[in-house]
Amino acid sequence: MTLETVLLTRYGLHHYVTFSKSNGRNIFSIDGLMSHKMIQHARDIIREMYQSKALVQVI
Repeated sequence: MTLETVLLTRYGLHHYVTFSKSNGRNIFSIDGLMSHKMIQHARDIIREMYQSKALVQVI
């Protein structure tokens, strides 16, 4: 398992967050149908782990 897969699974984000890499950049896509609270929860965890090294987008 990759670090990203472990992160998503450990924090229960794997149900509504996907991970991909593009041009060497980490991209996390959050399902926009989730509640604002859940979207913010995912953003906070990802930002804490990756800081500015990852793009977090809501789709």
